[in-house]
Amino acid sequence: MNKRIAVSMPLNVAESEMPLFEPFLSYELAPQHVKVFKNVFVTYTGFCLNGKGLIKESHHDHPHQYSEYQNEAALFYYDVEDHPENLIELNNADTYLLIHHPWYNYYHWLLECIFRAWMVRDKKDGMILLLPDYYAKSDFIMGSLKPFGFKNIFYIPSGKSLMVKNLCIPQIKARVDSYDQEMLAAVRHFYLNYIDLNGGINTELGERIYISRKKAQRKKVQNEAELEEILQRYNFTVINNEDYTFLQQVAIYAHAKYLVSIHGSGLTNMLFMQDNARILEFHKRKTNDKDWHSKAFWYLAAALGFDYYQQVCDPTDIDDDYFNANFIVDVKLFEDNLKLMCT
Repeated sequence: MNKRIAVSMPLNVAESEMPLFEPFLSYELAPQHVKVFKNVFVTYTGFCLNGKGLIKESHHDHPHQYSEYQNEAALFYYDVEDHPENLIELNNADTYLLIHHPWYNYYHWLLECIFRAWMVRDKKDGMILLLPDYYAKSDFIMGSLKPFGFKNIFYIPSGKSLMVKNLCIPQIKARVDSYDQEMLAAVRHFYLNYIDLNGGINTELGERIYISRKKAQRKKVQNEAELEEILQRYNFTVINNEDYTFLQQVAIYAHAKYLVSIHGSGLTNMLFMQDNARILEFHKRKTNDKDWHSKAFWYLAAALGFDYYQQVCDPTDIDDDYFNANFIVDVKLFEDNLKLMCT
C-alpha cells in the first residue's frame, strides 16, 4: 500500500512563489519489492523484458515516459534479432543482480541504484552484480560500491544485451522525487560509518559549503564572482565536487551543516550532511514551455529532516530549458536568504 508523505513549505517562500510549492505539499511513496525472475532479456542500459513485456521493477512509474522506455528496450531487442552476436547468454545456475538503469548520473545512481543494492545487501555475496562496462571507470560508481564489498561483478560489454536465466531485480522506486525516510537514514549511516572506520578519508572543508559549477559544461551561475564575495563574508568554502573522489565527498559533507547550490546532482550530497542541516537551492524561473520546477531536492531535504530554503533565478537565455540554462542570481536577495539561512 502506498504511503502519503507530507512535506513542509520552504522557509522563505514569497507570495508570488506559492504556486510552485503549495500544490505539492505531499506525495505518494510506493513500496519497493525484490523479485527473482527466470529467463530475462536485459539491455545494456538496464531495462528488463520477459514473456510479459517490460518488467515494471526495472523502470520508473512515470506514464508519460513509458513509451520511451519501451522504445529503448525494443532497440536492443531487435538489434539482437538482426545481430545474434550481440547477445550474451548467462544460462548457468548463478543468480545475477540488476540495479542500474539508463539515467547515468550522480543523483540517479546514488539515490536510486545504490538503494536497490541496499535492499539486497545481506544476499549480495550469493549473486553476481551486472554493470555496463564503462561504469568500471567511474569513480562515483566504484567508490560508492566499495563499502558494499561486492565479490563478483559482470561487466556488460558495450552494445551487448543479455539473456539471464536467474535474475534478481530490486525494484526501482516508482517516482524519482520520492524517498523512503528509513532507507535514507540507513544508507546515510552506512556511508558515514564507513568513513569513520577508514581514518585516511578525513577531508574537511568546514561547516559551510557552496557548490560551484564553473567546471561544468552547462547550468552555471553567470554572476558567481559577485556571490563569492558574499559567501566569503559568511565563511563559506567554494568547492567543485569533481575535484574530489566519491569517498572524499562523503567526508566533506559529513562535516557540513550549510549547503548552497544551483539545482543539480551536487545537492545529492546533502545525504551525508550533519543532523539539522540547512539547504539553499537556486531554481530557474519558468520562461518557456520546456520548463518545470523540480521538487527532488526540496523533498529530499524534508525526508532528511533538514531546513530548506530556495531562490528563483532568471536565466541568461529565456529559451533555454531547466537542464541547460545558466542562471543570474539576484545578489541582494541572495544575501538576504543567506543571512536568514545562517541565523
